[in-house]
Amino acid sequence: MMYNQTMIDALKEVQEYSEDVEQLDEGLISFMRTTAIAMNTQKSVASGKKVQQDARELRNIGNRLSAEKDPSDAQKLIAEGYKTLSSLFLHQEEMIRRHTFLTASGSLFSDRAYNLLRKIGKKKR
Repeated sequence: MMYNQTMIDALKEVQEYSEDVEQLDEGLISFMRTTAIAMNTQKSVASGKKVQQDARELRNIGNRLSAEKDPSDAQKLIAEGYKTLSSLFLHQEEMIRRHTFLTASGSLFSDRAYNLLRKIGKKKR
């Protein structure tokens, strides 16, 4: 309930201090863009941590494999290594996809925002 009320108050404040509807629309688009950037950054960092974890696991498997004498146990370790390598590639793909989303979110409507800032600057002169 409290969160909903603060969002309503924030929207009223934006409406009160906005000079026109176009400026309000730009503010909302900017807010959405910032939210998308924050969300994708958080998920990209999480994917990076998963990539690091998989890389460490691969190193551990390699160490165990080099010490293994029995061929059947070595074969099981190789299979485990392939599974971990597959997981690493999937997490890396997710991280690249999130980076692409970040780039797109950051550049989305940047030309409109620049033009709006120029327009506001002219009005203040």
